[in-house]
Amino acid sequence: MKKTKKQIILENDLSIPAIMAELETYKTGKQKAKFLREMGSLNLPYDIKWETLAQCHEGTKEWPSFNYKNKKEKDEDILKDTFEVSQSSGDDKPLTHEELEALI
Repeated sequence: MKKTKKQIILENDLSIPAIMAELETYKTGKQKAKFLREMGSLNLPYDIKWETLAQCHEGTKEWPSFNYKNKKEKDEDILKDTFEVSQSSGDDKPLTHEELEALI
């Protein structure tokens, strides 16, 4: 008895690593897009935009670009013992953790 493709998919492991491994077995973008659309129709519990991925693989949509160089991220040391507090008068010395706790 020959199994349908849907039966094969349903019997397979549908974890993200298994889906990615299956996706890598397809050679062309068109085949990958078809597989991704099938995954999107299965109502899986993942927050994945299957159609967008399919469009990127078949070439009808550009892959998103991530430019992390333009993002300014704060290099915050959450373990340091001093905190910057805006003061209207007095010295500009930051308060220690103990002084801040005493104020609160």
